Amino acid sequence: MRNGIRCFCLLLLFSATVARADEEVRQVQEELRKRNLYFGDINGQPTPDLSNSLKRYQARKGFPATGDIDEVTAASLNVAAPAAASSNRPPLPDTPVLKSDFARQIPEAERIVLEKKADENPDLVPTPPPPAEPPSPAQDISPQKVTELVENYLRDSETDNIPAQTSKYFSYPVKYFDDGPQGAAFVEKDVGYYVRHWPQRKYTLVQPVSFAAAERADETNIQFDIAFELKNKQRHAQGRTRNFWTIQGEGGELKIIAIQEQRLRE
Repeated sequence: MRNGIRCFCLLLLFSATVARADEEVRQVQEELRKRNLYFGDINGQPTPDLSNSLKRYQARKGFPATGDIDEVTAASLNVAAPAAASSNRPPLPDTPVLKSDFARQIPEAERIVLEKKADENPDLVPTPPPPAEPPSPAQDISPQKVTELVENYLRDSETDNIPAQTSKYFSYPVKYFDDGPQGAAFVEKDVGYYVRHWPQRKYTLVQPVSFAAAERADETNIQFDIAFELKNKQRHAQGRTRNFWTIQGEGGELKIIAIQEQRLRE
């Protein structure tokens, strides 16, 4: 009986261990993803795919191509040493947490082109434009209307209603996270998978929405931060993201034509 209890305790310990992801690995995955050198899941788990991506980055930077996360490589990628775990916030689990954390689904030919550009310039890291000038007065946009759009999107994103999360808010094709321009079928499938992966979802807007003019006169960039809490039967995840949308008026409504998110490290 005592051996049985011991085995059970070891099983629980093993389960708890594999349920936690390594924060440094997750950050490296994020940084290599930005550089089009890594295309897999962002989950904090070391994999052969990640090791190969690291080797390519290290070789092009003139570092020893070990495939390991050494101090020089981490510093080059702007990856900070993980902070001590907070007592009231569990570490992120060993699974994608954000919609943009899942492996990129792009055609092989496009991936080859992106990898070639990354080989030529491994330091190229595109970033969303910060809010600057206010939108054109010709647009029917106000802080209240934009905030209402965001709040409604967050509330619908907490439900299991896939059409409410997709057809109501997006204008297709939409520039969808790291997957580029996508149609309704792709977005509906992706949202459906995410809803099943994280059946319990809570989102809270944590600061006022800022908005600014985009390159085109009929488009507006908006930025906002949210706190999220996700749960399924085995896992629990909490954190914050900074979200970047480009919106456009369509038939008297505002529609999202580009969407991106960035995990905020706390």
